[in-house]
Amino acid sequence: TLKEFVAELKALTDGMMTVEPKEIADLRLGEMEIPAGSYGQYFGTWDIAHGMLRDYSMYTLYPLVVLAEDPEFQPRQISKIVDALDQAYSNYLRYSGFPKMGALALELRAHLKDNPSREEVVTALRALTEYTNKLQAWSFHYFPWGLGKYFQYPAERLQAAPPPVADLGATRAHIRSGQRIRITWKPLNITVNATLATKENPELCADLAAALPFTTIQDHAVVTGESMYAWSPFVSTAPIRLRERICDAPIGRIRFSQSTGQKFIVQYGPTTEDLSQPVLGEIDEADAAKLAEVG
Repeated sequence: TLKEFVAELKALTDGMMTVEPKEIADLRLGEMEIPAGSYGQYFGTWDIAHGMLRDYSMYTLYPLVVLAEDPEFQPRQISKIVDALDQAYSNYLRYSGFPKMGALALELRAHLKDNPSREEVVTALRALTEYTNKLQAWSFHYFPWGLGKYFQYPAERLQAAPPPVADLGATRAHIRSGQRIRITWKPLNITVNATLATKENPELCADLAAALPFTTIQDHAVVTGESMYAWSPFVSTAPIRLRERICDAPIGRIRFSQSTGQKFIVQYGPTTEDLSQPVLGEIDEADAAKLAEVG
């Protein structure tokens, strides 16, 4: 049943909160059941699987959750959309070291053909999204990003780059009051206090508050400058009322990315990224200086 399907996904996801899943370990060590790759090399398999897992969890399953919650789409229509979008990802990932995921996706598509209620469809898609988000979190954590040191911009190119901040007065958000939270990096024995944007983005902050407290892995960003992020243990489709350009955010900004893995993001320095993201809160100015060590 779909209820049993969701329960299995929840158990698998809970087991990955602070423990690396076997699929990720096997992929990075070249110990997959099927030795996918050319000439005995598994790096290409790892690289492609990592990218496809990111696209699958963030840019395929999450939009499907949003559509399933939209009353304009009936469950039978969602079933057809899932059929059209899911297989290319889940079947290739099955071959590339994720047999359990492939089996779960196939099972979900079968369940969706049995005329489930909208609530059942949404719950199942949310569970699969959370499961794949957590797999992606571990995949990101162990991917060999250190190879990036061999692909660096020339120093003169960086010196000539325009400053990231255009107009602080017009584009920077200011969080004056809201629910208070505490963030701790246990291995470093560093704790900071922060204020959530409960007035500016009430629904998003409510989703976060409902999940507290939680412990999860956190990594440094690879394209968002001096930022670090963790995958949150929930799926939020909350409406966003306040966004801010990443490059305009102050040190200590907390933002949230629903569309890229439900990431809880802390900015500790400058970045050139000019995309806008939902504002989640702000770390106290008195604690902001601690963030550089964490970063």
